[in-house]
Amino acid sequence: MWRQQRVCHDRAVTDGPGWALFAAGWTLGWLLLWRTRALPAATLRREPIAIVIPARNEAAALPHLLDPLRSQLRPGDELVVVDDGSTDATAVAASSGGARVLPAPALPPGWIGKPHACWVGAGATTAPILTFLDADVRPGPDLLARLAAALDAAPEAVVSVQPWHDVATTAERASVLPNVVALMGCGAFGVFTRRTAVAFGPVLAVRREHYASAGGHAGVDVRASLTEDIALAHAVGASELYTHRGDATFRMYPDGLAQVVGGWSRTMANGVAATRWWLLLGIAAWVWSLAGGLFVGWFAYPLSAVQVWVLGRRAGRFGPVTAALYPLAVGVLIIVIARSAWSRVRGTTTWKGRTVSAGR
Repeated sequence: MWRQQRVCHDRAVTDGPGWALFAAGWTLGWLLLWRTRALPAATLRREPIAIVIPARNEAAALPHLLDPLRSQLRPGDELVVVDDGSTDATAVAASSGGARVLPAPALPPGWIGKPHACWVGAGATTAPILTFLDADVRPGPDLLARLAAALDAAPEAVVSVQPWHDVATTAERASVLPNVVALMGCGAFGVFTRRTAVAFGPVLAVRREHYASAGGHAGVDVRASLTEDIALAHAVGASELYTHRGDATFRMYPDGLAQVVGGWSRTMANGVAATRWWLLLGIAAWVWSLAGGLFVGWFAYPLSAVQVWVLGRRAGRFGPVTAALYPLAVGVLIIVIARSAWSRVRGTTTWKGRTVSAGR
């Protein structure tokens, strides 16, 4: 009798609306991150590039960026590191790596540090192609040439790359879902669309004339934005997005779980606000399938774990153990979203020793 009741209960759960909702959310997960997209193949580069690297306390990260960049430079290229008030040996590391070092002037009212450093670097260079790189990026062997090829194909657009997340610690692996959600939310790698009006800040290239006509990082909606990459793409009006392990990698937050949660919390709410409503609904349905699927039946767990593993590998070095522990990652995602939303309501957040507005 007990066994018969148990079978009937399992059948009711499996055949019920809970299973249908899980299946819909799980399917949407695949559709929202269907594939990654690599930069075009490198071609003979015809124009020089200005590489601007905003850096604040990045002495440890800069050698991993500058050493492989030097072999990609061509006559006329400009390599500039803007030292944004660092208290470590950032300037020494930048100079040793072959870059021209510019100290950022005092931060003007209404500006956030990174947009200001990017603006200072852009103003100190003249090359027709501007490329902005975060200090923690580790470029592929022909990144500059491939960025130039992408701009040749879409000269009116901002071209940007989300680096593949080369995680190394347990805390970094806890960021698997924010990484995946970021790729889903941009709308560039799903079945439904590719053209978008957002961008990825770690690797971003734009033709100087379009940058200038849009106001660059001095634009009123860019200079004070925690997501200056998205704001700049909106100002320019078009963007092309890429992500692939061979183009660039990085380690976003190597200093522990507090840095992971704090870093993602800094920008998550602004990213959500810039995401199309129907993508938000799809992502919410997928996250529900991960959280709510556990109550549908035992079969939901391996299905979700496999999916997190496959989709996670498209975003970074996230293995099967991380995927098997995905309920913990759901908890981290919820904490990040809640903290980010609270920062937006409160109007301020803190990053790298600065308290900045989080309202935009």
